[in-house]
Amino acid sequence: MPATATRQSPTSTRDKRKRPQRTRTKNVSHRPALELSTLPVREVALEPGQERLICPDCRTWCPITGLRTLKLVPHSRSAEPKAPRCGGSNRRVVRDVTVEDWRLETDGLVRDAGTRRSARQFHKPMPAPATPIHRINQPHRPTAADALAAYGAHRKQCDACTGPGGCVTGTGLAVGYARLRRQEQAKRLQDPWAAVIPAVQATDIRRVRDELLATLRQIKGGGKLDRFEQARLDLRIGGLREELRRLQKQK
Repeated sequence: MPATATRQSPTSTRDKRKRPQRTRTKNVSHRPALELSTLPVREVALEPGQERLICPDCRTWCPITGLRTLKLVPHSRSAEPKAPRCGGSNRRVVRDVTVEDWRLETDGLVRDAGTRRSARQFHKPMPAPATPIHRINQPHRPTAADALAAYGAHRKQCDACTGPGGCVTGTGLAVGYARLRRQEQAKRLQDPWAAVIPAVQATDIRRVRDELLATLRQIKGGGKLDRFEQARLDLRIGGLREELRRLQKQK
């Protein structure tokens, strides 16, 4: 008995048509359509095959789907599995901007961003060092200058001290002034730098005062200064005044 041949269906050599991979849904939102021309350029992306925009409701990037009627794909407000659906889902999109115009505006934004400079930083002057704890409640020790000022104030009010003699209080103040002066002179002889400290302090005060006057004269000179230069000079004046106050207090 002859073997019967098995009939096989011919193999189709026709290439399958590639269909676009898009989210397909017939639902359309009743809300007004989004016009791309009314949205900022940085919130729209029109690369072919990757059209998307930032949803105005949830502020997340959302793809644009549809072949004839463009609309936003259904999406949620967060990445959680049971997150509520965003109200901007299936909202129609009006593509009234061409890809060429969108690319030109995007290139303009990139050029503008490249020409910007970072904001100029202004550093505040360093604060003065804090007083050590062991010196906070330390009583003030009188100096020879304080004793001389007290003796002069007493002589102006005491009638007995204006003559050749003097009272007991005036004599005690004069003796105290002489003792403090001898102690300070002996301390200067022991420390060689102590003798030049008053001259150094006077030089520092003179230098800071001259720089402060020169800076104030520069502002009042009438020259045109931009806001950065004005802020720099104001900051410098504040630092010089604080330094001058500190030097005068130490003297």
